[in-house]
Amino acid sequence: MDFLRRRFCLLLTLSACATIVGVAQTLSPLPRQVTYGEEAFPNSARFRLTGAAEADSDAVNALVAASLVTDAPAAPRLTIGEAGDKAVKRYKGLIPQQEQGYYLKITPEEVVIAGRDEEGTFYGVQTFLGLMAAPRVPQCEISDWPSVNCRGVIEGFYGNPWSHEDRLRQMDFYGSQKMNIYVYGPKDDPYHRARWREPYPPEEARRLSELVEAAHRNKVQFVWAIHPGGDIRWNREDSVAIVEKLEQIYQLGVRSFAVFFDDIGGEGARAEKQAALLNYVTDAFVRRHEGVQPLLLCPTEYNKSWAGADYLPTLGKQLYPEVRIMWTGSSVVDMIERDDLEWVNPLIRRKAFIWLNYPVNDYCQSRLLMGKTYGNGLDISDLVSGFCSNPMEYAEASKVSLFSIADYTWNMAAYDAEASWQRAMDWLMPTAREAFNFFCGNNVDLGRTGHGLRREGESREFASLTSNEERRQFFRKMLASSAELLADSVNHPQMLEELAPWVRSMALLAQRGLLVCQMEGDLATADTLAFTGHYRALQAAWRKQQAIVSRDFEGSVVRARPVVSGDVVTPWVSETADTLVAEYRRRHTYGLELFPVRSIEEGEYLITARGSYLTNSLDSLGKPMAAPVFLAERDVVNPQRQQWLVEADPTTGRYKISSKQDGRWLDERGNLRAANADKPFDPTRHTFTLTRREGSYSIQCAGRGGEAYLIAEDGSLRQAPVEQTIFVLEPLR
Repeated sequence: MDFLRRRFCLLLTLSACATIVGVAQTLSPLPRQVTYGEEAFPNSARFRLTGAAEADSDAVNALVAASLVTDAPAAPRLTIGEAGDKAVKRYKGLIPQQEQGYYLKITPEEVVIAGRDEEGTFYGVQTFLGLMAAPRVPQCEISDWPSVNCRGVIEGFYGNPWSHEDRLRQMDFYGSQKMNIYVYGPKDDPYHRARWREPYPPEEARRLSELVEAAHRNKVQFVWAIHPGGDIRWNREDSVAIVEKLEQIYQLGVRSFAVFFDDIGGEGARAEKQAALLNYVTDAFVRRHEGVQPLLLCPTEYNKSWAGADYLPTLGKQLYPEVRIMWTGSSVVDMIERDDLEWVNPLIRRKAFIWLNYPVNDYCQSRLLMGKTYGNGLDISDLVSGFCSNPMEYAEASKVSLFSIADYTWNMAAYDAEASWQRAMDWLMPTAREAFNFFCGNNVDLGRTGHGLRREGESREFASLTSNEERRQFFRKMLASSAELLADSVNHPQMLEELAPWVRSMALLAQRGLLVCQMEGDLATADTLAFTGHYRALQAAWRKQQAIVSRDFEGSVVRARPVVSGDVVTPWVSETADTLVAEYRRRHTYGLELFPVRSIEEGEYLITARGSYLTNSLDSLGKPMAAPVFLAERDVVNPQRQQWLVEADPTTGRYKISSKQDGRWLDERGNLRAANADKPFDPTRHTFTLTRREGSYSIQCAGRGGEAYLIAEDGSLRQAPVEQTIFVLEPLR
């Protein structure tokens, strides 16, 4: 198994003098009660199984798949089973009473894995597999159980959905990390949302069934979610249509279901209608099928900042008590504290089921969120009915945070965010640990977004440097780390494929940083020839970096321009270069034509007119429209729709304006265009002159696009022969 290979590689890299306890503490999630002794046997040991006929078959199969089972009579015995099984009867008093708990004992003569239930036995096996990955397997006694009974992942982000292969790998990862729920709710699956009434086509259904099987092998509760709120008609016909859709999914092996009403308005957002519908589905479907779990509801007012006076209390009173209600906290993107839950739980008359919007980056697509996972209370396990993390569209990169989510929800009181982060990075990239750790440390913060969440500690090493030579060494390290990751052929290829655009961007950022350091030296020695040469190289590296696009394939929902260390290293490079150029202008006359006079710095901006925000508009099915519109309010669900990238075009000296949501550029008519073979980006027609006027800007067409101005009129952009509207461009940093 892939995760066993990574565990093995990681532990082999530990120094030979590492203690047994030190090796064992690389386990994750961290067990609750552990006693370690001396070495029991080497990791080459194989075992005779006792109790396999009665024990959980998935747990037994995991041992067999790891090649740990033998018929050799001299091999040590491995006794396995659940409470009540004859094989583990003598250990009855040692098995934890909590659900999903297990007892594990390792001696030179015998291994015992005894679960409170089938899940507990499976988790005991996962801990044993982790210990078997160490060069020296310790004698130990472990009593363990989870803090949160329902813990896992919700695929609920906007953007490019995970591939089928992504999801299959996720199921094995969840099993290895003792996560037991996966909520399937990708916004861009049409049969989940836009075409929810329609059954899945045969091939789509087959893949879904395969995914359900993989989930169940790993003790993962597969929850299929339907999102009817966009166009639901509150009549019996649509209620029956939902039940019929769930019946089809039930036939594929799914036994857990959710109904989403998030990010909608109008009639679909009425609490009493939603409660009546879920009660009907509970009666007509859930209670008529043995083994089907209570429904999950994602409400419309799913956070405190959106909560009105009546919506949540109405759900609390009218919704059947077994239905679980999802909650994101004080705002859309928020970490969960105890006072959040003490506020919402009385209103909904049940424990909230947490939908944590982290490390999801659908509202800051240019950033990978690879930092430590912190900020959630360590004292909330008794106030939640479940805890799920909404990840990035980058399935493998998300595992850095999901590893810690598993750690946190399993043993909440002992959770150490920094230590868990380090274990995650080492576990995921065992033979490129230093390079990967360096990369993650420079991809931490979200930048400025409409949601307000920020993450500390990005590029901590660089922030403390004071001298030119120290910075040169940092940029050399950044360049070497990039080269190591791009050349890696041992670690997980899917992870490296996802990271590659950011790694290439990091390499070019390092080159730019070194060039800025050289320019600093050139200025000190008054070497004008070297300074201008290094400046030209700096501009060339910038253009290469700006040309990197992630998810740049046909049919991509969102394309991202990677930003590395967007709040520490990247601004230092840009701002220092500008400062050096300004000082060069004051001191010298040679080559001044190389340095453009900019009316605005390149970067990400909000564009407003008369207080309204220019927005990449969507139709009723959530698809991008040709014309952007002005909205009076910030988009707090998908802020990236209102974020615009302003770049200087090197061939014209004018500016290109493109949407951060999907990369489409603004044309001379005020519409959004995607570059393709038939209509490529034309800088002579699709760039603009931005003229600063007392803190605001006019946007004027130029070149073959004419000399008309873009103005804000009737809620959208229009052309006008003379300047009428002054735009405010507010930088996002």
